[in-house]
Amino acid sequence: MAAAMGAKLIGWGARALYLGPGLGLTPHRNATAVLAVGLDRALEVADDPIDRNTRYRAARSVLILPNSLHHLRFGGGRMAFLYIDPLSDDLAALRTRMPEVTPRAAFGLIEEAAVIEILNGLAENRLTARDGRRALDDLLGVGRRARRDARVVAALQHLHEEPHRSHALTTLAMRAGLSPSRFLHLFKAETGVPLRRYRIWNRMGAAVRAAGEGATLTEAAHAAGFASSAHFSSAFRDMFGMMPSDLLKVMQQVEA
Repeated sequence: MAAAMGAKLIGWGARALYLGPGLGLTPHRNATAVLAVGLDRALEVADDPIDRNTRYRAARSVLILPNSLHHLRFGGGRMAFLYIDPLSDDLAALRTRMPEVTPRAAFGLIEEAAVIEILNGLAENRLTARDGRRALDDLLGVGRRARRDARVVAALQHLHEEPHRSHALTTLAMRAGLSPSRFLHLFKAETGVPLRRYRIWNRMGAAVRAAGEGATLTEAAHAAGFASSAHFSSAFRDMFGMMPSDLLKVMQQVEA
């Protein structure tokens, strides 16, 4: 999606991977699920962020479940945040790879050391984004390894090439030669996420790419099909628990 020296964002489908310094986030909720991994050292997770006497638990990898109030603390070093759509098949796959699951979070990836090695390879540009995604697909169970239906591939191409357009269900289904209900079913089966959610991720990615290339937030929002920068910022905050301006500021600081 976008990259800077020491910090980068990598996207594929209804997922986004941030690699870089800890963002110093306050207690918040994400509409997504978030796999947080300490690349250099363990991070700390609050048992209950609203309790003044809360205890923090150290872990190298933690899966924060959607809409769960949480707080992460970092003792320096680099982090990886993998954002997963809560309606996708990826969340269920990730939960099976975490041996301890609590109401708010899950801890300790089964293949933790291997995942950290791949994430470090991506962060240090020793792995291409394509190779890293493939390796993470295998270890985490996210993404689709099977060959996709050509009709869905064509629909994805339309979405990616013109994120600002509405891409009505009836139009996509007609191009695919399918009924709307059959197209929705096939799209979810092939991508692992509903069409409506994929549209949102696609527009988010397009806006972040444009901002990373120098566009203002207003320009980036309009280019991706959002009504305004406020609309984009609100949707981004609801999804990721932060403002896009905060993320871009961190990346700019790293680059400077």
